[in-house]
Amino acid sequence: MSDLRIHSASVGKTPPALLFVHGFCCDGSDWQPLIDRLSQHYQCATLDLPGHGRTTGGGSTMADAGHAVTEVKRSLGVSSVILIGHSLGTKIIREAHRQDPDSIAGLILVDGSLYVSDRETMLANAHAAVAGGMAPFLTGLFGRMFDETTPEETKSFLINRAINRDLDCARALFLDSVDWDTSYARPTIEALTIPTMVIQATTFDSQFRWRPLRPGESTGLIDAMRAHVQDFEAVLLPDCGHFVMTDQPDLAAKAIRGFASRVAARQSDH
Repeated sequence: MSDLRIHSASVGKTPPALLFVHGFCCDGSDWQPLIDRLSQHYQCATLDLPGHGRTTGGGSTMADAGHAVTEVKRSLGVSSVILIGHSLGTKIIREAHRQDPDSIAGLILVDGSLYVSDRETMLANAHAAVAGGMAPFLTGLFGRMFDETTPEETKSFLINRAINRDLDCARALFLDSVDWDTSYARPTIEALTIPTMVIQATTFDSQFRWRPLRPGESTGLIDAMRAHVQDFEAVLLPDCGHFVMTDQPDLAAKAIRGFASRVAARQSDH
């Protein structure tokens, strides 16, 4: 983690603090629609993970990403933080909680996933996926994240941002994240004793394309949370792709605000 310089930002003052953690090959700016809607109610902080955005230095592992989240969490200087992660960020916030649960009052997982089989199969599939190069892999990956309502300029921006970065770091993090799944994906759920919410809009189909959830449909992540987390709720959002925070910011902000209010009330009762 030498020479790590984390780019982060914070606005608002009301507790609990909300710390937003972006997904793979994205950055903290993705959360701006929610920051605009929530910062008048709560302290809102973002960061760019190592290898992303304006952060420099650091490593390319899930442990490194979790450490960066912990560093920003501590820098806020508050006693109550809700970690909010999108996509790969849903795993990174669980890694951060695994590393250092101090002051984490709740977790919100935005359009995450849970796919775990044996380690050898998962790693073989991951290496095969990137064998043709990271740029084609990322172009295909991001190209499947949108629905028919997503503007073309939004698609182009997100794909170009993903491929115009350090692709060696991206490859290393992708492969490490798959390895992380085999060791920690389920244990980091089973260990949760704090309030947790999933905000979900999409799931994978058999060709690993994102598609909208059908009414009443569940996912592996939601099922695992319901089975192991006592204080858990799931919110399903309609009519959006994988980038929930930009496709349905009003509904996502409403869900987060309700969760944060409940966490704050629970803490005041104790």
